[in-house]
Amino acid sequence: MNILSIDCAGKVLTLALSAKGKVFALDSGGEGSRKHNSLILPFADELLSRAGISVRDLDAIACVVGPGSFTGIRIGVSTAHALARATGAKIIALNSLQVRAFGEKGSFAVALQCRPTESYLARFDGDWLHMSECGAAQESEIAALEIKVVRHEGSLKAETMAAAAEYLAQSGAFVPSLSPLYLKKSQAERLADGN
Repeated sequence: MNILSIDCAGKVLTLALSAKGKVFALDSGGEGSRKHNSLILPFADELLSRAGISVRDLDAIACVVGPGSFTGIRIGVSTAHALARATGAKIIALNSLQVRAFGEKGSFAVALQCRPTESYLARFDGDWLHMSECGAAQESEIAALEIKVVRHEGSLKAETMAAAAEYLAQSGAFVPSLSPLYLKKSQAERLADGN
């Protein structure tokens, strides 16, 4: 199965293409989040070229729907929808915290810092597929947890994202459309509320 996976939710744009038993990957490195919209389609073209397939050969498109950058999430979701509509590819929604939990076992939590004193937090019971809670939490709340907390910094690893997408595709976990996962109010909403 040929699967294009997209992560625009962080500062680094990451794309991974699973095709012909290999994973082809590109990321924007130091380009920053303001370049996601101009890099996403050229990156996809480059990966397809490396794999020797065309966009019409894609069976599925996986996209990180959040949590993360509001603008980045919208760029990824809209691009994934457009590509899926143009090619007939199926759609897979990826939660950035779940993908970061890929391979972990037992009762644990995954934390991803979103502000100096706050992180996105997801709790898991068993493995990455069994998420029991997903939200934003203060660092003091995270420190008080009596389970293992796996902290992540930076962008998703392309190979991990590709492996998670492949697993979900094999499980038939396709969705009719993508919905952004926003766990916090946007900066504009916070300013309007006086926060």
